[in-house]
Amino acid sequence: MKILLTAVLLICFGITENLYSQNNGTNTTTTTTTTTRTTTVKTIRKSFPRYSVGITGGAIFPLPKVLNQTFKPGGNFALDLGIRINKEVGIFANGSYSFMASKITSAPVGSYFEFSGGPRYYFLNPKLKSQLFLEAGVGGYIFKQNSFVDPNDTTGTTVEQINNTKAGINGGIGADLFLSNAVDILIKTKYHVVFTPNGSSSFITVGAGLEFSFK
Repeated sequence: MKILLTAVLLICFGITENLYSQNNGTNTTTTTTTTTRTTTVKTIRKSFPRYSVGITGGAIFPLPKVLNQTFKPGGNFALDLGIRINKEVGIFANGSYSFMASKITSAPVGSYFEFSGGPRYYFLNPKLKSQLFLEAGVGGYIFKQNSFVDPNDTTGTTVEQINNTKAGINGGIGADLFLSNAVDILIKTKYHVVFTPNGSSSFITVGAGLEFSFK
């Protein structure tokens, strides 16, 4: 009886030891894999300098007291180039095309070509891969509108074509919403001021698209 009891205890001990060893080995493997994967992600996301190319589409909203008297809200398309110098500071260059329908009947659309650049500052949270940023830029704004006959003028006066380039500034807030190590969703809204001989014209642009990053 004692021999049988001893044998049963040895078998139970052997099974318990075997299960413990398997569980312990599985946990070790899982921890190692997770740690390696996390380290890889952090290494890729923290390598600098880091370059990016973003493409966005959105809208333009003319503001008082100049543009909104003549034009309605329209569309906006932009190409965004960036260099991430370190985890908080970057530099961007932006090229965009915006078009606005005229409030004057039969008048052609007005369009802005914008080329600007400047610094960008990122706000970081160690628990999040997505990031907020602020940016401010300076550059050139080309405004175009074809000539047309003013329907409100009984004499049939032709309004001459407009094609001029003015300096301007802009500033705004945006976000990079994490999708993968190389792709983010880019969201931006910016306030623009274009300097004119009689003062300034201003408008707001909003856009969203994809941003591709690489070393």
